[in-house]
Amino acid sequence: MGVIKSFLICLSMYTTIPVPQISWDNKNMKYIFFMLPLIGIMLGLIEYLIYIFAVYFNISSILYAALSTAALILFTGGIHLDGYADTMDAVFCHGDIEKRRQVLSDAHTGAFAVIYTILYIILLFAGFENMFNKNLPVFIFILIFMISRLFVLYLIAFIPSSQNKGLLYIFSSKENKKLLLIYTFAVTFVLFFLTYILINYKFVIILLLILVIISIILIKYFKKVFGGISGDLAGFSICIYEISALLLFSIFRQILWN
Repeated sequence: MGVIKSFLICLSMYTTIPVPQISWDNKNMKYIFFMLPLIGIMLGLIEYLIYIFAVYFNISSILYAALSTAALILFTGGIHLDGYADTMDAVFCHGDIEKRRQVLSDAHTGAFAVIYTILYIILLFAGFENMFNKNLPVFIFILIFMISRLFVLYLIAFIPSSQNKGLLYIFSSKENKKLLLIYTFAVTFVLFFLTYILINYKFVIILLLILVIISIILIKYFKKVFGGISGDLAGFSICIYEISALLLFSIFRQILWN
């Protein structure tokens, strides 16, 4: 029952899907991060349905890309994009750790947030547009959006919370992080094994290498610049993983079927 409640809370936090009201106590939220990859599966299925719709009605690749980009933002309510925008403001404020944390928690949107959010949406649009009309299997869509939410769990497990409050702080015990790591390793193994079988071993190597490099960079950067990880930084990371996987598939799509 606790797992189901954690899933429903995860839906209410990270999607716009209406769910019954549930008490946000520690017991009900114990497995909330374990549910993030499931959100990725749901988003991947939605994006695949849009792809099937676009192919069936033979709409233009530009309209398909616009619909897919809009669906991603609308499904999540822009929560990860908000974290991405806040992080870009904090990154370019050129202050000490405390100053960057203040900017990160500031509700106001700065120029860097606007500029880099526009850049992110342009790249997202381009990635979807380049994917169109390639006879894609549903697994590709699930992979892109599941892997981004799976790898952020490594950051949560390896980086201390930058605040003494919030969900990440509540989850910061060694026992919770150890359990999360075991879960994440297991799901990662299964996901990459399926990728090896269903797509191409070359893509598995390239994708894993890129994601590991990004993860190492983010772990070191968050510790040095912010003194840990926060909800906004986790949202930023999901956006980075997401766009990286999408663009990587678009760029290397030619080798996948050889």
